[in-house]
Amino acid sequence: MKLIHSQKICLYCQYFQNSPAYLESVYKGLTSLSSAYGSVRKDDGICAKNDEYLSADDWCEHFLAASSAVTSVV
Repeated sequence: MKLIHSQKICLYCQYFQNSPAYLESVYKGLTSLSSAYGSVRKDDGICAKNDEYLSADDWCEHFLAASSAVTSVV
């Protein structure tokens, strides 16, 4: 299945933060339940613009390409 907005998804946005270390710093106590390094969360992260926890495949009108963004998705 191909994403409609495959070039402008959260994963490639400068507002999207999904590093495990960042998530553990934001959600204090997360490590007592599990870890942000777990495979269950996949590429989920936090949008700094909308202050939401969401999937890397989500998108919105605030997309701003990250400087290290991949420009093509298969």
